[in-house]
Amino acid sequence: MGKTLTAVLGAVAVWALVSCSAYDAITIVGSKSPEQAAKAIIRAKEAAYVRNPTLLAHDVKRARRQFKQLVAFFSGEVSREWGSKEVLLPGPKRYVKYTQNYESRAVVNFDTGLITVETLDNDDVSLRNAIITTLLTPDDPRAVDLYSDKTIKLSGTPYLYALVLDHERRAIRSPKRAEAYARHLVANERRERKIDTAHGPRVARYVQFNMVNDRENKQAARYQRHVVRYARKYQVSKSLVFAVIKTESNFNPFAVSAAPAYGLMQLVPASGGREAYRAVKGVDKIPGRDYLLDAANNIELGTAYLGIIDQRYLGAIEDPTSREYCTIAAYNGGAGTVLRVFSSDRQRALAIINSLRPPAVYEQLRTRLPRQETRRYLVKVLDARRAFVNI
Repeated sequence: MGKTLTAVLGAVAVWALVSCSAYDAITIVGSKSPEQAAKAIIRAKEAAYVRNPTLLAHDVKRARRQFKQLVAFFSGEVSREWGSKEVLLPGPKRYVKYTQNYESRAVVNFDTGLITVETLDNDDVSLRNAIITTLLTPDDPRAVDLYSDKTIKLSGTPYLYALVLDHERRAIRSPKRAEAYARHLVANERRERKIDTAHGPRVARYVQFNMVNDRENKQAARYQRHVVRYARKYQVSKSLVFAVIKTESNFNPFAVSAAPAYGLMQLVPASGGREAYRAVKGVDKIPGRDYLLDAANNIELGTAYLGIIDQRYLGAIEDPTSREYCTIAAYNGGAGTVLRVFSSDRQRALAIINSLRPPAVYEQLRTRLPRQETRRYLVKVLDARRAFVNI
C-alpha cells in the first residue's frame, strides 16, 4: 500500500463521525497532513450540524456506507495475499493486525486466550518480527490502524503485558525480552500450513501461544478504577458494568464491529455514543473512533448510557431487579424494543412490567424479544455478572 493511501486510511479515523464528500476526500489527500486536514473538515461539519440536524443524519448514513467500503477494500488487500478463504477481520472479541505488506498477521482471540502469529514470508526473521510487534503493541488502540498494514510504533506499556508470560514465566515489556521469546517460539513452536491463494498454493509459517489463565481477573483489574469511578458517578452497579464489558468485548481494548461500534463497551457513535456524550458533556456531538477507543472515555460513556436507560427510559419500572433485566436487554436492543415486548403503548407496557414479579419479567424478555441476539445477550450478561459481584 502506498504511503498516501495509508495516510488517508489513517485519516479515516473519523469513520464513525462524519462522511466526507468527494471534494473533502481530495482536500485530505492533497494535504501535507491528511489527518489534520480531516480533523479540520470535521470541525467545520460539526458547526454545520448545529445549524442543520438533517445534514447530520445524512452524513451518518454516508459514513456507514463508507465504513463498509473501507472494510471491503481492506478485505480485498488481505485476499490478494492470503486468498479469499483466509480473510480474517478484527471484531469485538478478536484482534487482527496485518503488517509487512499484508504478508504477516497477528490474531488474538479474547474468548479463548489463544494468540496466533503467522507469515507468508519464508524468512524466520519476518515471523520473529511479527511476534515482537504483537508482544509490544502499545496499550493505546488509537495508535494501531487495524484496517491497513501500517507499521505500529512500539512505545509505552504493551497491552499484552502480564497477559502473556515468556518461556521463563516472565512478563514481557522490553524489546530484548520480546525478541528472546520470539526466538524461542520460532525455534521450538513454529508450524506450517498450506493455503490456497489466487496466485496458487502458499505456505504460512506460524506459532501459537496462550494468555495466562487468570487473564480475566488481570484485565478487570486494569480497568477497575475507571469502572468504580463512573459506576459511582452514574449510579450503575460495578458488577453490571464489568459484565457488559465482558459480554461486549471480553476486555479487548481494540474491539470494533461492523455496525461500527467501538471499544470495551461497544458503543455505536451515532446512537448510544452520541446520546451518552450529550448527557456527559452537555454538547450534542458524535464521538469519534479515537475518542471511543480510549478506555476511560469508553467506560464513562458506556456506563452513562446504562444510567440513561435505567433512570430515564426505564426509571418508571418500580422493582430494581425487573428494571435491571430491562436495562440489560435495552443496552443491546433499545428501550423501545424492550417495552414493546409487553405492549405497543409505553405507559401500558410499564404498567404490565410493574404488575409482574421479576422472574416473570425475565421470562417474557427471554422468550419474546424479537431478536435472538438480544435474548441471548440478557442471559450472557447475567451469567457474566456473577464473576464480578465481589469486585
